[in-house]
Amino acid sequence: MRALLALGVVGTVCGLLVRAPDEPPPEALESLLFVVLGHYFAARAQASADKSDGPPPLWLPRGSIRLLLIAGLVGVGVVVMRQEGAAAQRGVVTLALAAAFVLGLLLTRVTRWLQRRIGGSSRVLEDMRAIVGLVAVGALAIHAFFHVLPDPATVGVGRLGLEQGLAALVGFYFGSRS
Repeated sequence: MRALLALGVVGTVCGLLVRAPDEPPPEALESLLFVVLGHYFAARAQASADKSDGPPPLWLPRGSIRLLLIAGLVGVGVVVMRQEGAAAQRGVVTLALAAAFVLGLLLTRVTRWLQRRIGGSSRVLEDMRAIVGLVAVGALAIHAFFHVLPDPATVGVGRLGLEQGLAALVGFYFGSRS
C-alpha cells in the first residue's frame, strides 16, 4: 500500500510538472511529496531483506519502487529544466529539493558501503553534514524574519537562488539521515 501511495503522489506531481511545467503543483501536493519521499525512503531503508517479513513492495525486486521514484523525478527534472521563463521556477525548486534529498540518500549508501569495505567508521562526515544543515536552517530562519539574503538574480545558480540552495542543503541532510 505504501508503495502505491508513494508512486501515486510522486507520479501526480511529476505528471503535473510535465503537463504544464510553467504552472507549479498545488502547495499541499508539493509538500506531501517531501513527506512521502522522506517516509518511504526511510521506511524501506529500515526494512530487512528477511523473507519472513513478507514480499517486497508490489512483489517487485528490492529497490524497484525507489528506482522508479528517482527515475521519475530525474526525468521530469530534465523536462522542467529545459523550460524557459520565471514561471517554471517553483517546479525547478521542487525538483531541486527532491534531488538534494535523494543525493543525500545516495551519499549515505555509498559511505556505508565504503565503511564496510574498508572496515572503519568516522563521524567526521556525519558531523560536517549536521553542521552545514544547522547553518542552512539558521540562515533560512534569519531570512524568514529579516529578509537578509540577496536576491536570486544576484546570487544563484541557474534559476535557483541562495534561499533555495539553503533549503536544498537541509533536504540533503535529511536524505542522508534516512
